[in-house]
Amino acid sequence: MPALPSTSRKALVSARIIIIGASITGLATACILRRSGHEVVVVEKGDGKYRADAHNFRSPPNMTRILQRWGLQSQLAKSGMIIDQLRFLEGQSGKTIGVLKLYEELLRDLMADFLLIQHGDLVSIFQDLARREGVEIRYNTAVVKVERVPLAALLSDGDILHSDLIVGADGPLRSISRDAVLLREIEELPTQHVCFWFSVPLEDLQADPDLENLEGICEKRNWNLWLGDGFVIYGTCHKTSGRYSLCITTEMEGDMTEYQGNWTKQYPVDHFDLRLERFEPRIQKLLKMAGFVIPTCHVYIPEPENLICDLDKVILAGQSAHPTMPDGMHSTAMCIEDVDALDYLLTRIKHVDEIPRVLSAHEELRMERCASARDWESRKLRMLTLLSGEDRDLRDAKIRCLSECEDMEEKEYAFNDLWGEEVDFYAYDPIEQADNWWSMYGTVISRRSSTTDSL
Repeated sequence: MPALPSTSRKALVSARIIIIGASITGLATACILRRSGHEVVVVEKGDGKYRADAHNFRSPPNMTRILQRWGLQSQLAKSGMIIDQLRFLEGQSGKTIGVLKLYEELLRDLMADFLLIQHGDLVSIFQDLARREGVEIRYNTAVVKVERVPLAALLSDGDILHSDLIVGADGPLRSISRDAVLLREIEELPTQHVCFWFSVPLEDLQADPDLENLEGICEKRNWNLWLGDGFVIYGTCHKTSGRYSLCITTEMEGDMTEYQGNWTKQYPVDHFDLRLERFEPRIQKLLKMAGFVIPTCHVYIPEPENLICDLDKVILAGQSAHPTMPDGMHSTAMCIEDVDALDYLLTRIKHVDEIPRVLSAHEELRMERCASARDWESRKLRMLTLLSGEDRDLRDAKIRCLSECEDMEEKEYAFNDLWGEEVDFYAYDPIEQADNWWSMYGTVISRRSSTTDSL
């Protein structure tokens, strides 16, 4: 796909901004707002060395387009794995159900690739960018309280940081910024939905005659999805790690609270009753070769009723704003979209007193979008993990139609039914939406600001 030209928007007024959390969202927010001319300080309770390298982030076209617009083409070319097609396989037999060719069917007019990027690579990209942009990051420092009048963050080292705006990007679990916005702790509900992440060196696959074909599929830049009774397995190779990475998503019995928020701690495969007989022999062998898995239990967190505090000076972004399931297609894309839209709106204001108005616009634009993405993720997971029966047979027939049917009308119907809503997500541009909002209401904001200044 051709690369989009990078853009650098400059703010008309520089605001003092505190960002809570140096996750992907926090780092991206800091880099882009600092590049636009704002004074940015990031506060992170960890040491910045956290990497979940077993986890591949999905970068669908709507996310890739933004990263390109930020001038990260060379980093994506080095670290990103371009996916040409999705190959759907039967979970128990391993036979191919059908193939969805992304370039042919999906990305023709979107001007962006579908990528897989390892968590550690994406963190490093933004940490490097933060150093180049001169972002101040205070690691090993926690925010213990958010004061709203005057706006300030009280730090664990006793320091107090005053600002014009606080961006809460401290993740979905136990978010202090979300508590400050909602003035209460939101209920975090454990589920039985668990993702098991593991990987195997590609050289080990090449040395095993039973797995050679699996590695060969990966050379064609496929994303393989095994669909079984109550589970889906995602698998692909990754060029920077030299490993074949997999994620098993399934429902588990028993108490899974130990694995909530876990992205790095490994457990032996036999620590869990995964019922290996459900999986095709190659998956069973890969699990035995890996020996260990990283389990991440999904915690259901209701959508916050609002993203900004009643004084409109604290805003939630990323997983603090719209917590999603750990293996979601658009979980990271929604975070990157948040940053792009917020940066655009902040570059249009002429006075820091206008910040509350554009934060309200940001809330209006992002809440509906992210709620739609979350709903789609849930429905798609149900579709991919159907139990044996008529619904599953119908799904498989539609998938087969994608690669076997010669009737283009029937093929288009099957595609739209399975993936049409996904295409709508891919085509979304947060800048376009924010610009539309500004064209309708921006003059009102500027007029009010001018009136206030004259008084």
